[in-house]
Amino acid sequence: MTDSRRIALVTGCGSGICAAVAHGLAERGMRLLLVDRDPYGLARTGRAVEDALVADPLVLDVTDAPAVEDALRSLPAPDRPDVLVNGVGGDTRAIPFAELTEADLHMAVTYNLTTAFTMTRLCAPTMAERGWGRIVNFASVAGRTYTHVSNAAYVAAKAAVIGLTKQCAYEFGPMGITVNAVAHGVIGTDRVAEAWRERPEQWRQSVLARIPVGRPGTVTEAAAIVCHLCGEEAGYTTGAVIDVNGGLHI
Repeated sequence: MTDSRRIALVTGCGSGICAAVAHGLAERGMRLLLVDRDPYGLARTGRAVEDALVADPLVLDVTDAPAVEDALRSLPAPDRPDVLVNGVGGDTRAIPFAELTEADLHMAVTYNLTTAFTMTRLCAPTMAERGWGRIVNFASVAGRTYTHVSNAAYVAAKAAVIGLTKQCAYEFGPMGITVNAVAHGVIGTDRVAEAWRERPEQWRQSVLARIPVGRPGTVTEAAAIVCHLCGEEAGYTTGAVIDVNGGLHI
């Protein structure tokens, strides 16, 4: 069970896994601060969890650190988050290393690593003051090993998210804050499904053959472990990387 006084800030919740996380946390009794740069997706998620909202959903690009800082500073102290879900990121572009540029690496780091760093930097002090907090970062099976469906820049950024997670877990543990990462594999979000349809059938079957359970994961399955790590019952789990990939990486 979750203390209904807890407030969770979820980034990237206009669609996909993070929208399902918002639903799941609302069902657990948490109050929500929703953030996404897509106003339409954000509004859709907000309507679905309206009774749980602490404030109007924030249309915000979390790569803009000053804007994020201003938005969080504008919140009354009691409305600042106890829980942070860093869900922004992803990259479905399968690009060979020889074709990548520094611009690709910069983009991967900005969206997948810097956003998690910024949000953690700005939210952790309030958690520390309260002596309780939960931070969940989105890593990826790509950051655990290698990728068939993305590229080396993305792999490097997600591996760095895992490193950030472990160091923050070490430093924040005495403050009552847990920090964990979830390494999702192939999950059937709309974005992944669109990229999947663009690939040849032989390629799709090749990827599925590498997954012991023989299928992509569902958004519900992907969100469930994130919600668990946000809860009271996850207080002794920190610095962990939880694999949700159907056995793709064991």
